[in-house]
Amino acid sequence: MFVAALDLGTTGCRTYIFDLVGTIIASDYQEWQSFYPSPSFVEQDANIWWDSLKKTIERAIKKSGIDKTDIVSLSVTNQRETIVPVDKEGNPLHNALVWQDRRTIDQVEYIKNKVGLDKVYKTTGLTIDPYFSATKILWFKDKKPEIYQKTHKFLLVSDFIVFKLTGKFCTDFSNASRTMLFDINKLEYSDEIASELEIDLDKMPETLESGIDIGEMVTDETLFDKKTLVVTGAGDQQSAALGVGVVTPGEIKCTTGTGSFILAFLTKPNFDPQKRVLCSCHAVPGTWVQEASIFTSGATLRWFRDQVGLAESEIAEEKGQDPYDIMIAQAEESPIGANGLLLIPHLVGAGAPHWNPHARGVLFGLALGHQRKDLYRAVLEGVAFELRKNIEVFKEIGIEPKELKLTGGGSRSDLWNQIYADVLGITCVRNIIEEATSLGAAILAASGAGIFPDMAKAAENLCKIDKKWFSNVDRHKYYEELYKYSCELYNFIENNNLYKKLNDISNNIDAK
Repeated sequence: MFVAALDLGTTGCRTYIFDLVGTIIASDYQEWQSFYPSPSFVEQDANIWWDSLKKTIERAIKKSGIDKTDIVSLSVTNQRETIVPVDKEGNPLHNALVWQDRRTIDQVEYIKNKVGLDKVYKTTGLTIDPYFSATKILWFKDKKPEIYQKTHKFLLVSDFIVFKLTGKFCTDFSNASRTMLFDINKLEYSDEIASELEIDLDKMPETLESGIDIGEMVTDETLFDKKTLVVTGAGDQQSAALGVGVVTPGEIKCTTGTGSFILAFLTKPNFDPQKRVLCSCHAVPGTWVQEASIFTSGATLRWFRDQVGLAESEIAEEKGQDPYDIMIAQAEESPIGANGLLLIPHLVGAGAPHWNPHARGVLFGLALGHQRKDLYRAVLEGVAFELRKNIEVFKEIGIEPKELKLTGGGSRSDLWNQIYADVLGITCVRNIIEEATSLGAAILAASGAGIFPDMAKAAENLCKIDKKWFSNVDRHKYYEELYKYSCELYNFIENNNLYKKLNDISNNIDAK
């Protein structure tokens, strides 16, 4: 018997075929485009999600060499918060607004004034930010009323795929808890918040626990056997937490892909009095996660690859290597502190703990003597400082991490993992299976098919350690000083309203 995990990320999708001991039998990946109607607007075509996914399904099943009827069940994990309006037949009525999209700053101010930060946070576990789906739904209502009226359902990425597979409009608690419309205490949509925002909850999909059998497939468009069960999945970060074994109190993980997401296990909702970090439903039913989101970590490195690293990309192509490997090797040649270069990686605004949509990336200390290797190291260190800010908040509200489980594409870099350990002052751990997000989805698929009656125990059994990185005392002391300076720099810019002023100037120029 085998299970499949369909992983729809920000930059592309993967199909994985797993056996029941957590071994990847086959996988396939397809990248897709985002569209930028304006520098801070980010959209995707939902039909491309489906077309790309169908290709990866076909290629993965063919690569596996197994009989497709031996794939018992599948589950979908996805980039969260991204929302697409669809009609009754599930056809998209507009491009999806991606979680990174920042167009909803006006809607954020409206929600703050109409509902208030306190009520939103205590009900949904979220702060009010363009990140979350409700602001995007409100944007459709305000700016595209004809689309809002025609919309039968507002769907997250996995919801759209589940509809394509089963014909059913449903979502899971972990994804619903990222919409800013879901009460994480009662595990249902909040009538009160929706009513105040005049958002029609009939336009939202039904909510279910993760790991629930939705039913068999109705589509003939994929290579899966139609008897393969479709099981409710989870948001990518909750799925990654399950897949890396964050299933008991004290466990904490950080996944670095496009962004970096820190999650800690909770047995009940836990709220930060200052609302710097969030609380959401976990993939494990009846549990929650404390969460901090850093929007652009891997995306910052990717930006440098695409805009600065042409030489590394050319060398990589010649040698058949990954350009990131060459960039990281260069970063290793730069000394600790990147020769006095500091980067604040807020390329699409700041997530936790700042929640500042006006923030932008800052490269500070640049001199003629700096080289590309210093730029690359500054990215790795700048992201580590953002992690540290959030770990400090976790400690303040009662979560004491003994070690940090690292997952995602960023965890492939031994140097980056060591920088994390040195900046944070705690041991960092990488599991054998890097793709924890997909493993979490596979565990949910197996659980929904009745193969794993206890998904938490299944996760513990499947998670095996590959390598550990220990904090170096001397490097930690040096980073302590640099970290404080980084915080000082951000606070100076923000306290003097410099981000907002630049944003206003830029908008005035655009208007002309």
